[in-house]
Amino acid sequence: MYLFGASGHAKVVIDILASQNITVKALFDDNEDITELLGIPVLHDLTIKSPLIISVGDNDARKKISERIIVEYGRAIHSSAIVSSFVEIGLGSVVMQGAIIQSCSQIGKHCIINTGASIDHDCIIDDFVHISPRATLCGNVSVGEGTWIGASATIIEGVKIGKWSIVGAGSVVTKDIPDNVIMVGVPAKILKYKEVCKNTFNSLQPIAIYGVGGFGREVLALINTINQKEPKYHFIGFFDDGIPKGTKTKYGEILGNIDDLNKINQPLCLALAIGSSTILHNLLQRIVSTHITFVNLIHPTVEIDDSVKMGKGNIITYGNFISCDVTIGDFNIFNTKCAVGHDTVIGSFNVFNPNSQISGDVTIGDENFWGLNSSVIQGKQVGNNNKIGACSFVIRNVKDDMSLFGIPATKQ
Repeated sequence: MYLFGASGHAKVVIDILASQNITVKALFDDNEDITELLGIPVLHDLTIKSPLIISVGDNDARKKISERIIVEYGRAIHSSAIVSSFVEIGLGSVVMQGAIIQSCSQIGKHCIINTGASIDHDCIIDDFVHISPRATLCGNVSVGEGTWIGASATIIEGVKIGKWSIVGAGSVVTKDIPDNVIMVGVPAKILKYKEVCKNTFNSLQPIAIYGVGGFGREVLALINTINQKEPKYHFIGFFDDGIPKGTKTKYGEILGNIDDLNKINQPLCLALAIGSSTILHNLLQRIVSTHITFVNLIHPTVEIDDSVKMGKGNIITYGNFISCDVTIGDFNIFNTKCAVGHDTVIGSFNVFNPNSQISGDVTIGDENFWGLNSSVIQGKQVGNNNKIGACSFVIRNVKDDMSLFGIPATKQ
C-alpha cells in the first residue's frame, strides 16, 4: 500500500494497515523537507503508485487531491473495528480502532471513520466525510458529502445532514441540517453559515506547458501543488517542437508544436518551461496567438512581501524569499530556496538556480544566468547576458556579456 500525505493522520493509517499485516512501502508528499515517516521513505516525484490511500485529515483537501491523482485506491480497516458483513465501504476510506458500523450502512469514498465512532444500521455516509472519535450516529442517519461530525457528537435517528457542514464536538443533533452550516450545542443550533467555495472545475483556468522535459515536469508538479492549496488551473497537456502531436506520456498528452499553439482560438494560460534565457526569449517572439496569456506560478511556500511588483510568466518554485519593495520583470525563473533582498530591481528572462542569494538594493538586467549557490552583495549592478558561476560571490558591478567565477567572482 502507498499513502499520499506524510502527516499525523498518516501515522494512524500506517498503524491501521499494520493491524491487517499490510505494509506501507512509501508515502508521497509535496513537502521536500520530509524524507521519512516512522521509518518509511517519503517521496516527492509525480510517479504516484497504487493502491493508494490519501492520508490527509481535511475533507476538502482529500477531495481536491483525489480529483488530480488518478490511481487505484485502497481501504484501511483496523482489525479491532466491528463492521457488519452487510456494510459497503468505498475506496480510499479509513476505519480506525474500535469503530462500529452496523448492518446495511453505506460509507462513501475517501471517508474517515475515526476512533471509537459508532454508526448504526442503515446510515448513508457520502464521500469525503469525517466522523470524529466517539461520535454516535443512530439508525437511518444520512450525512452529505464533505461534512465533518465533531468528536463525541450525537446524531438522533433519521436525521439528514447536508453537504460540507460541521457539527461541533459534543453537540446533539435532533433535526435535519442544511448544506454549508456550522451547528453547535445541545440541542444543536446553527452558529453560522459557511462561505460556499466558488472554485468549481468548470471555473478553473485551462493551462498548458511548453516543453515536456525535466523542467516541464517540475512546472506540472508546481501547478499541482498550487491546485492542492487552492484550485486555480485545469492542466490540458504539453506543447513541444520535438515530440509528435498526440503522443501520450504519463504526465499528459502532447498537444502539438508552435504552429498548433498559434492556432489556439480560445483563452489559454501557458507556462514556458524552458531553462535557457536565449531559447525562452526566441520562443516567446514566435508565439503570436492573442488568446495566450502568461501567469506567474508561485509555490505556496514562497514568502513574498505585498509590496513586490511583478510582471508576467515568472516561475517561482519551493521555498523562495522575496523581501519588500522588490520589482521583478517577466519570465524569470527562481529555482529552489533563492532569496531576494529589499529594493532590488530584476529585469526579464533571468534564471536563478537553487540557493541564489541576491542582497538588497541590487539592480539586475536581462538574460542573466545565476549558478547554484551564487551571491551578490548589496547595492551592486549586474548588466545583461551574464553568467555567474556556481558558488561565485559578486562584490563588484558587472557590465554585459561576461562570465564570472570564484570568490570573489572574476571575469573568465
